[in-house]
Amino acid sequence: MSQPLVWLITGSTSGFGAAITKAALARGDKVIATARNPSKPEMSSLVSLGASPLALDITGSDSTITSAITSAISLHGRIDILLNNAAYILEGAIEEASHEEVLAQFNTNVFGQLAMVRAVLPYMRAQRSGVVAFMGSMGGWGGMVNGGLYCSTKFTIAGIAEALKLETKHLGIDVTCIEPGYFRTSFLSGGHRVQVGKRIGDLDEVTEGVRKAFDRVDRNQPGDPEKGARVIVEALTKSGRCEGRGELPTRLLVGSDAVEYVEKALEKGRRELEEWRELSETTDCDDVVKGQR
Repeated sequence: MSQPLVWLITGSTSGFGAAITKAALARGDKVIATARNPSKPEMSSLVSLGASPLALDITGSDSTITSAITSAISLHGRIDILLNNAAYILEGAIEEASHEEVLAQFNTNVFGQLAMVRAVLPYMRAQRSGVVAFMGSMGGWGGMVNGGLYCSTKFTIAGIAEALKLETKHLGIDVTCIEPGYFRTSFLSGGHRVQVGKRIGDLDEVTEGVRKAFDRVDRNQPGDPEKGARVIVEALTKSGRCEGRGELPTRLLVGSDAVEYVEKALEKGRRELEEWRELSETTDCDDVVKGQR
């Protein structure tokens, strides 16, 4: 076997983070597992499997994150794969969310991931290799009632990943946005699902059904996190079923429901494009020749 790869995974003590940590360790790789509080029991179980714990708050200052990454590098001398996994869902309608709630949602789901990129990329550039993976969602393909702000963070992450991929390809760094469907994790419960503090009665007609659906779906999702983790690990390491596939896709769907959802989103986008094409194409300057831009 080739030299073990070194992973750094944020939000590693639960859900996909824990499942991917275990799958990477089972492959023989090294994993730096991060958490705000690495002394929690969930981290202990990962350490018993061989993970290296690291205290890291992705919403902290750039200086504290940079210091944490310096400590991470000292553990194994490099970082080959950065998996930006830490996130949560803010449940509520767009109008119901306060400025502070929106800012907190973006601070974790977007700004924290950008901070990690700024801290880790200098090392990957120096070694002229690496993989940066953002944990997106199939929700990044369409807005959702009662979860629109969460979806908007995943739209944002997908755009950042696509641009970063273009900016770093020549340096030997590959980038992807992993977009899972619904997997049987704790994501729709506990601290991962945060409800807005304000409710607007006029919106209950559309939001109440989604709230109840989240409750029904919680722990009954179709996706198996262990199977999903194996797909993600094989993709990011280009091994197993992904050996020989070459460059990672810009957006990697994980789950049959994710594939179905995105197929419908693409069909809707194509249909609306064609319905409005004639009007949309009427705005060029008179001296522009169509097809010669």
